[in-house]
Amino acid sequence: MEEQSTYTQDIQRIQQIVDLLGQKDCDIDKMLELVNEATALIEKCQNKLVSTGIKINAALDKLNAMKDA
Repeated sequence: MEEQSTYTQDIQRIQQIVDLLGQKDCDIDKMLELVNEATALIEKCQNKLVSTGIKINAALDKLNAMKDA
């Protein structure tokens, strides 16, 4: 089973991939693999941001409801 990475680890890996893709000697076959990995990580990060935003808004709504009660 694959270990779950954190948002920060995923962002760091995306930055590593960007750095690798920027190298002049980046192999074209490796390039496709890196782009696919980065795409998957970006999607994962976007999903995490949306999910976190929803949870934060729900918590704020709950706090506001308690304040108004």
